[in-house]
Amino acid sequence: MSHLGRLVLRRQALLLKIQAERSLMAIHCQEFKESIGMVGVATGMLSKAGQIARQRPLLGGLAIAALFILKPRRIFSFARSALLGWETWRSVAGIVQRMRTDVSDTSN
Repeated sequence: MSHLGRLVLRRQALLLKIQAERSLMAIHCQEFKESIGMVGVATGMLSKAGQIARQRPLLGGLAIAALFILKPRRIFSFARSALLGWETWRSVAGIVQRMRTDVSDTSN
């Protein structure tokens, strides 16, 4: 094979590698965006929890006591389950709301 032929093959291999790396980068960027979204949700929930704790000190004290009594791993597991349930509820509530709107529109 000539030098020019090897250069053409090398160029094609490099172009395929670049395309694969771009695809991988797009996947990682999407995962990062989703993670940032989850951080925003968690921050909002913590802020809301702080407001509730300030408004109801007894409830806040009970939450802090639960942190000391229960192992942190269990609390994070529970928090993850609660977050998943909340996200599911939000999705289902949106669907139910749209269904109610559609039903009320068709009955009028």
